[in-house]
Amino acid sequence: IDDDVVTMAYGVAGCEVVRVTDALATLEAMVEGTGDLQPAPFDMVFVDADKTRLYEYCEALVSNDRILKKGGLIVVDNVLWKGLVLEASTGEFTRDDSDSDADDGDGAARKGRRARKLATKMHKFNSEIVNDPRVEVVVLPMR
Repeated sequence: IDDDVVTMAYGVAGCEVVRVTDALATLEAMVEGTGDLQPAPFDMVFVDADKTRLYEYCEALVSNDRILKKGGLIVVDNVLWKGLVLEASTGEFTRDDSDSDADDGDGAARKGRRARKLATKMHKFNSEIVNDPRVEVVVLPMR
């Protein structure tokens, strides 16, 4: 174990957890074949990252097979963003998604605005990725 990579294995199955400060820059360097991290291509990549740049992560992953094996699986977290993505698709938010444990009304309003903004970003990502001919999209709602 070092500071950046944790490798776990059981039998023939293995897992690498990579922790970095700027994940997209690290991923792009890995795709280009530069930088310190050059793992073997993964069967699956889990993306739980900056919601404003999700398509860029997927673009880097499918651009060649250095990071993700051909036919590999990309799992993207929060594509339905608290159920608000459906409302973002129409542009009409019908509910306030602020956290109930907020200290004051202004804090709750800020959290609600942030949730709606992220839902709109997730809707944009969903719209872009579903139209990308290099990928097949499956949505698996889980809570």
